[in-house]
Amino acid sequence: MKLIELLEKDKQNLLTELAASKTAERAVTALENELDKLLLMYNEHCSSERERDAAAYITQAIRLSLPLIDSVGDTKVWEAGETADGKDKTKKRLNPLVFLFLIGGLVLIGLGMFPFMAPAFDDGLDSIKNFDVVLLKPLGFIVGGFVCGFIAGLLGRRKPPKTPKRSQRVEVQVDSNKVYVNFRNAILSADQSLEEIQSQERWSKRDEAGLIDGHKPSSSELDIFSDLLAAAYSKDPDYALEKIEEIKYYLHKQQIEVVEYSKETAQFFDMMPGQRAGTIRPAMVAEGTLLRKGVASAGSN
Repeated sequence: MKLIELLEKDKQNLLTELAASKTAERAVTALENELDKLLLMYNEHCSSERERDAAAYITQAIRLSLPLIDSVGDTKVWEAGETADGKDKTKKRLNPLVFLFLIGGLVLIGLGMFPFMAPAFDDGLDSIKNFDVVLLKPLGFIVGGFVCGFIAGLLGRRKPPKTPKRSQRVEVQVDSNKVYVNFRNAILSADQSLEEIQSQERWSKRDEAGLIDGHKPSSSELDIFSDLLAAAYSKDPDYALEKIEEIKYYLHKQQIEVVEYSKETAQFFDMMPGQRAGTIRPAMVAEGTLLRKGVASAGSN
């Protein structure tokens, strides 16, 4: 069974958990739990140790990449603080000195301009000795008026409004469908990798076909197996005994002796209770070394 098949069976449960997650961190936790369930169910249906190990490595790689899965849905921005219009709700009072300097400046300018509009001004220009009175003093009033106006402008200048300070809280909601689609794509990729491993496993088993304990049996071994099967199918006791003797001879050529029970060979046997004394299964010994213990019965006393 494939991982994607297991995931589709648990689709609704996973979507429900993702919808309830709200945040990306909780969504990652839900996906990690789902990976654990998928791996557990996959191992229950998989008989190959190699495939189980590969599934564990692949799901671990997916687990490490879960924080990178795109899960962003709607984004909400919450603001708190002053009003956003940037206007100061309290009106600032104008400094009274502004009016005083403004009025004073107008008065001084008026006094300074008056002599220029009077008829005596033309007569005064004809006398050098009255130059300071006729010309300099009115100009001084005018300059003083402009100075007062400048000061009034400085005092009346308002500071630019401060940018309102506002605190923001951004809430990113999880799109459960988008998370599921991205997670499903990762599971599909995992299945593709597992299918390649399964294919390699089948080829490996195909190459190992016909091997006994990792090696190809010799023609003599195959002859023995074939003769034993023939003896079993013939149901002829004499023919079966004949084939057993051939097995003893084959083992003898391999320096393996078939030993029957006796008092001298009792150390090579496990004793079983029985009415008759004798060999139940012979022992196999090579150069005095026990290869396979036999079974014998000592008989009833």
